[in-house]
Amino acid sequence: MVFLYINQKNYKNDGKNLVEELDKLMGKKENKIFLLIFMEGCGPCAATRPEWAKLKNVLPDDLLNRDDIVVASIDHELCEQLKNLKSKPPSFPTMRFITGGGDDVENYEDSKVENKDRTVDSFVEWIKMKSSKSGGKGKRKTRKLRNKKGGKWSAKYKRSINCKKPRGFSQKQYCKYGRKK
Repeated sequence: MVFLYINQKNYKNDGKNLVEELDKLMGKKENKIFLLIFMEGCGPCAATRPEWAKLKNVLPDDLLNRDDIVVASIDHELCEQLKNLKSKPPSFPTMRFITGGGDDVENYEDSKVENKDRTVDSFVEWIKMKSSKSGGKGKRKTRKLRNKKGGKWSAKYKRSINCKKPRGFSQKQYCKYGRKK
């Protein structure tokens, strides 16, 4: 895993340009980039950055040992130099998950994370979800396939139907054709 913290003071460090290094990492299709774009002097950014910095210490070893994951934070003025960043951030701070060489972008606020409170725990949940081998899509597909047969009723509702005294046409049809015996 690669961790990059890029601000106005350190972006040219030891003869290396960290912005160019991040741009190269973003350009690789197989990489999963978790990017925090912040603005100096922004109150919400100042609250989010320390939580983002904790990721290095709390991520599980199976994620830390992967070469295809990059966790970076960059000043908004420097992110304009990123060629593989297709759209500018609408507000600050902006957290993005970028894959496919910069073609696939998901904002943290639009993710399926249950509690988006910008704490290290919610960031870890987001990274784990997006870094799974299936990309977080496998569970959704199997769930949809399972729900196709039997309609929109929940399993709890189906179990509550009394086939000795069904109420209404739908329950009668369910008892006659749908219920597994």
